[in-house]
Amino acid sequence: IGVDIHVHRISNRLGWVKTLEPEKSRKELEDWLPKSLWREINPLFVGFGQTICLPRNPKCSNCKLSDICPSST
Repeated sequence: IGVDIHVHRISNRLGWVKTLEPEKSRKELEDWLPKSLWREINPLFVGFGQTICLPRNPKCSNCKLSDICPSST
């Protein structure tokens, strides 16, 4: 799994991982995410992280995941 800052940040916000480093996020994600989804996660989370789940002031009110996201404000 290609884990950049978006994948790292969003997977932590969703509670999928609890890590401080992208490499640790990659390892944890690969342990439970089906391999068939590994290619899709990076492009999905990059776009999502650039438009909705921003580093500061995420747009939780516009997010379709806000009901299940523990970080939703």
